[in-house]
Amino acid sequence: MINAQALTRLTEAIDSARTAGATVLTGGVRTADRDGWYLEPTLLEGVPAEHPLASEEFFGPVAVLLPAADLDEAIALANDTRHSLSTSVHSRSLDVALAAADRLDAGMIRINAPSSGVDYHLPFGGAKAASYGSREQGQAVLDFYTASRTVSVLPTETY
Repeated sequence: MINAQALTRLTEAIDSARTAGATVLTGGVRTADRDGWYLEPTLLEGVPAEHPLASEEFFGPVAVLLPAADLDEAIALANDTRHSLSTSVHSRSLDVALAAADRLDAGMIRINAPSSGVDYHLPFGGAKAASYGSREQGQAVLDFYTASRTVSVLPTETY
């Protein structure tokens, strides 16, 4: 974790989810064998939809399993968040994966790959509250880091 406050915030959220009925499938505790603010990778299920772990970004090693009856429900769950940096779709069918990607509201969508990691040749950025302004990286970086100016030059003999 980035600092002690972030570690405390996340461990308190995990404890709160557990109290609300969630099950920690793995992790959820501070790594005690080293100095620093380490938390074991954590996977939870049964987190209530209104719980912050189901809808907020904590920037730590935690994931929440949300069951869905079908693809439509899975897409609705994925889109029902105010943050949407990246997501991934896993399928044996490229047609299904591309159709799902078309319906997902995220800044970066990866197919049959983890949602983390980036391709430095492609624009980076999220959607909704997970983004701010233009994209960076790839060709989009030129717009991101360029300030446009206009300079007009007239021949001196016109004065």
